[in-house]
Amino acid sequence: MEASRSIDRISSDVTDLVTFEGCAELRRAVPLARILRSRGRVFADSSGSAATYLLSEPVSRIGVFISHNWGVSRMLKFLALSYHFSFGLASILVLPFALLLGAANALGLLPVVDDSSGYPVGISCRMLCLVGFLVLMLFGRNILAWFGYEGPSVFLDKVCIHQEDMALKEQGIKKLGAFLAASDSMLVLYSDIYFVKLWTVYELASFLSQREISEMTVVPVRHALVFCVVLICLTITQVLQILANRFLGNTELALPVVALIMGNAATFIVRRWHRERAAIDVRLTNFQLHDCSCFCESDRPAVYSNIAKLMRSCGAVSSSAVQEQALDAFNDLVRRTMPQAFRTFLGRVPFQFKHYLAFAAARNGTLMMDEWAQLAHGRDPRAVLADSVGLLFQTLTVWWLVAVAITTLPAFHLQLTGWRAFHDAV
Repeated sequence: MEASRSIDRISSDVTDLVTFEGCAELRRAVPLARILRSRGRVFADSSGSAATYLLSEPVSRIGVFISHNWGVSRMLKFLALSYHFSFGLASILVLPFALLLGAANALGLLPVVDDSSGYPVGISCRMLCLVGFLVLMLFGRNILAWFGYEGPSVFLDKVCIHQEDMALKEQGIKKLGAFLAASDSMLVLYSDIYFVKLWTVYELASFLSQREISEMTVVPVRHALVFCVVLICLTITQVLQILANRFLGNTELALPVVALIMGNAATFIVRRWHRERAAIDVRLTNFQLHDCSCFCESDRPAVYSNIAKLMRSCGAVSSSAVQEQALDAFNDLVRRTMPQAFRTFLGRVPFQFKHYLAFAAARNGTLMMDEWAQLAHGRDPRAVLADSVGLLFQTLTVWWLVAVAITTLPAFHLQLTGWRAFHDAV
């Protein structure tokens, strides 16, 4: 049996669940920038109003269906959405800023500190580029909104389903599957409670009955926080090296402190990451729909009924199967398809290559452009170019290999120890 089904193959008995036939005005979406305003203020709580409903607007198609839990903090969801949607934007926009600072360094327009090489180096790129990148990643969408570009359309339950008009709210909730069918993809903001909350499991059931796994993206909500913490640690190490250069005349004196900070941060992050991956695997392998909790228990029979209809319609069970058989089929579908899917989504290492490249650029790229200040103080341009090429080579190759080693060895160690720490936690 396939892991998901095309909407074209959904039978007529669930048409009301997965289409907007006769009620196209309910199909609404909100531009991404609007839900990221004021550091994701809309995620502060689940209660909505007519004003929040008016943030959305009728659409013919939805870009991304955002599946999340209201029990997760506003800040974690804001960071996760900014990380997912704005990482590339920040990378593109920070590049001309960094090159501008590098050019100003080469012209001798920015402050410098003495270096053990005998030629002074700049400090502006290392001090400002990481801050600039974080600002652009977190607030770049809001900045673009000032110029009229509010980003892709997304579905967010609080905004796209009326929260005060009870008739409209009931209709909107009933159409969760239709919102998914009208979306190009589904973004799961994953947390420990995602698979124990009935409504997010219902969204997953609607997705699995209609769509391909490749149309889903999973972003662990704590992942973005870890990414920002690593960048902040890199910034601290840069500042320490600048201070060592300025007051002690040698950056190497700061290396033990730098190694202590980054080594401990890397060890903590990686070990936690591998434990989290293992915990996800355990949760999915032992998934049981009846164990899911529901804020309003009176909603449970309707959700069970809808999931059963979807399972019958997509062919997971026969059309004559009773509800319990259909729900058992859904349990089996989750256990068979989702563990491998999540392993693929999460990968073997905490970050993708582009993220490791960002870390390397934060360290080597900024140092390279600060070294351009040596051009304004008489250093041979060929020597500066050679140093720049060496730093670029390290950025594209050595850093990646080191990162893979750092993130692989803790997993190997945990396997050798039988995951004792993980099993104790579980």
